[in-house]
Amino acid sequence: MTNDFDDELKRMDELEQVAEAPINKALSLEDAISDLELRNHPTVQSGSTLQSVIDILRAKKVGAVMVESNGKIVGVMTERDFLLRAISKGLDMNKEHIDDYMTENPETLDAEDPIAFALNKMHVFGIRHIPILNQDQSIYGLISVKDIIAHIGNYFSEQILNLPPQHGRSALDRPEGG
Repeated sequence: MTNDFDDELKRMDELEQVAEAPINKALSLEDAISDLELRNHPTVQSGSTLQSVIDILRAKKVGAVMVESNGKIVGVMTERDFLLRAISKGLDMNKEHIDDYMTENPETLDAEDPIAFALNKMHVFGIRHIPILNQDQSIYGLISVKDIIAHIGNYFSEQILNLPPQHGRSALDRPEGG
């Protein structure tokens, strides 16, 4: 818990430094995905064990990995995939391979597609991670809801960070969680 708190303090310090710089460009959902600062989501090889992927998720503090074979994306494995497809079955994570539990042939986008396309796919397909490809279909990265929120937050950091607490907000009456 302390590490998460320290990470948030570090992020707030970064936002304060960025807020001092003038914004030279308007925020638009038509901005290309390549304009986003995507977090480093790891890529694993097809055939990796579930345990090795869990270790990577923990070490990198991310919620998904892309699965590749011969330089091309063949799947995505998310925390949700682990929960619904593997962990609930009591499998030996050192013997099982990712190929049997990943989401195969995931929805993808091109790096030059607008951010709006990512939001649309996330909404329509009920997903939180989308692999992004270069024009030659090689892996560019992975976009998550968190990347989009961070992008918006960077532009509106002053307004977001300076909101007064309002304990009577109805949104706080709903339970949190995914």
